[in-house]
Amino acid sequence: MIKQTILLIVILFSWQSLRSQSIGDWEVYPSFSTVNSISVNNNVAVNGTLGGIFVLEDDRIIEMYTTSDGLYRSDPSSVIFDETSNRIFAGYVDGTIDVINLESGTIEPLEDIKRVDRFSTKDINDFEIYSGSLFVATEFGIVIYGLQNLLVDNSYLKLGSFDIGTPVNDIEIESDSVYAATQQGIAIGDLSANLVENNNWDNFDSQSGMSSDIISKVAVFKGTVYALTEGNEINIRNNGAWEISNEFPNEDYVTLTVNKESNFLTASTNSTIYILDEESSLEIKNLDLNSDIIHLAADGDELYLGTRNNGLGILNIENDSPQFHLPPGPYLNFFNDLLADNGAVAATSTPEFPSSDPFNPIRGYYMYNGEQWLNFNRDTREELHNVSTVFTLGHNDSHYYFGSWGSGVIRHEKATNEIQVFNRTNSTLTGIEANPNYVVISGLHSDSQQNMWATSFNADFPLYVQLNGTDEWIPFENLSGNDNYFNLFVDSFDQKWISLISENNNGLGLLVIDTGNPENENDDNYVKLGSSISNGNLPNETITAIIQDKNEEVWVGTERGIASFIFPELVINGGPNERQAQWLINEDTSATSRYLLRDVNVSAIAVNDANQKWIGSSNQGLWLLNEEGSRIEKRFTTENSNLISNTINSISIDGETGQVFIATDLGLTSYQDVPKAPVSEMDKLKVFPNPFQYSKNDQIFIEDLGSATQIKILGVDGFVVNELEGTGGRISWDGYDYNGNRLGTGVYFVVAYQADGSQRGIGKVVIAK
Repeated sequence: MIKQTILLIVILFSWQSLRSQSIGDWEVYPSFSTVNSISVNNNVAVNGTLGGIFVLEDDRIIEMYTTSDGLYRSDPSSVIFDETSNRIFAGYVDGTIDVINLESGTIEPLEDIKRVDRFSTKDINDFEIYSGSLFVATEFGIVIYGLQNLLVDNSYLKLGSFDIGTPVNDIEIESDSVYAATQQGIAIGDLSANLVENNNWDNFDSQSGMSSDIISKVAVFKGTVYALTEGNEINIRNNGAWEISNEFPNEDYVTLTVNKESNFLTASTNSTIYILDEESSLEIKNLDLNSDIIHLAADGDELYLGTRNNGLGILNIENDSPQFHLPPGPYLNFFNDLLADNGAVAATSTPEFPSSDPFNPIRGYYMYNGEQWLNFNRDTREELHNVSTVFTLGHNDSHYYFGSWGSGVIRHEKATNEIQVFNRTNSTLTGIEANPNYVVISGLHSDSQQNMWATSFNADFPLYVQLNGTDEWIPFENLSGNDNYFNLFVDSFDQKWISLISENNNGLGLLVIDTGNPENENDDNYVKLGSSISNGNLPNETITAIIQDKNEEVWVGTERGIASFIFPELVINGGPNERQAQWLINEDTSATSRYLLRDVNVSAIAVNDANQKWIGSSNQGLWLLNEEGSRIEKRFTTENSNLISNTINSISIDGETGQVFIATDLGLTSYQDVPKAPVSEMDKLKVFPNPFQYSKNDQIFIEDLGSATQIKILGVDGFVVNELEGTGGRISWDGYDYNGNRLGTGVYFVVAYQADGSQRGIGKVVIAK
């Protein structure tokens, strides 16, 4: 394997920056490893990735842009650098274009294409800059902006004989002509003509001799047009006729580009570069890479390789070894299951029911250890050579456990990072009925004795336990007939709450099991809960989230709403009343629905240290509910906050800091919440901002509180001006008195008492009116 030098920058994304996040602030934790678009000019390379944009100049990363900096989304589909104005244009899947000014750092969106109603898909596929104009290839044609005023000058929606609104995948401008690679072939137009007129375009498709109508890339080299087709073949127009190029070997090409300055044409497969010079001499570079090439650009004598998981590679055409550049971060920008605890984060990277995609072999897991991101997958650890698609997560005091789709269970020791994989070959774990060696671990959770429980999807034995300190997995028979076990949650009474699904992945409710002594198969007791009022009263039988709150109530999220079991310890042996889940009653009697969030497709639930509930949805963002679930305290979407996506995969809260970590389909983000874990012994309280000014601040935060406290605010004369109640280690106060009035300038004392009178904490704040 060739030596690859990874140049890292450490000025951003440090753990200290995580811990100093201000209350109410958002932060993102991107991976820049997947580079799917590159624009390079005079040694300045702009790289569009799944996690944002980074800029390289003279082999040094000089800028990074994420949604925290104002990017519209984290995953630009195409970028271009305009050297004349020192601006970057970044296009997205819905037609929005960000304009990034490198001098001022400002980011302004262009939304003309997004606002088009005529066409349903509006993806930005490519850019070209020509004669003071920005040409934009979209899913419905070509749109042209004037670079000086950034207004739309023109649009070409029907390219000759092709259908109106034909998607344009790539554009090239050469010798005053525009070449458009479309879903119906290649369209060529002379820019000196009125290209709004259909008859001013020349069209070429499979009937013209091309091997396919779908063209992904087009390039013009030495006056000859080259096209990369759907079949990964390079077509060439030779003597007026189209044919498969005989200059390039028969390979599966993924990208094609031309270097106009050094006059060579380059094509690549996933790992091989083909360079055709002006003398028609072909040089082949077989690169020993651990990451596929997915994009290609050229500048001078250097090729810029966008890779699937290793960032940007730069290869001088005289060499065979690229140099790689990648900002630090997680291995991929995919996050599914999350665990945030004691200043550390662990996460998996595969969604439930993963579809086939080229990322699957390297979808492992990540951890942040307080100093750096640690990435675990088949490329980084030999023990995981046969493991892929890791998607569920559990832990006990000593180990993390990771469940994979087909590869069994990974046990990861927290102290040493030692890894052991359990699968069909070395354990009793069994896989799906069609292939018992294909072990899908769909749920993991530990009990009060630190034993690890696992559900094996579609298996003869769908439930297992590994007793703490052992390697053996003890199997349990299916107690629900032909139903498949899927997600798993173990409550404080050591009952196992298991979501059930059919062979067609339709929800079938909940199975609650009391396994008693795990080593005694004859003492198990269980109940199956559904949507009927007398046996479960679930809002919907597709269960998407299960959690237990500070009052030991079990909350269940479904595809249509939320409910809670107030006395979960009585669910199995109790009657219909104990088995009846309580839907969330909206305290707003004027609301359309009596039930809060009744029609929300819930995807995640988490409980903070004030016993409030964070609710994630499949496509509507986030809610923070009060303790009872009767009132919405906060509402976050991409439209009203810096949340990076409205599709939420998982939520986990670090009680030590109060940070709410949110896994979305576009990456990982966090929100600094107010509540945090209580201190074991109150003493000196931290009160901030201090001094507090009404003109600059909205809230005063009181920190280092016990679990349940009564708080009195006193003036220097000892008069109590307000009283508060605290749950958890930190609360907020608006700085007003009992009657809702601002306080006068002066020093105020904050005295907190534990509810049982056992402890007291004291702090003070200066209020400047």
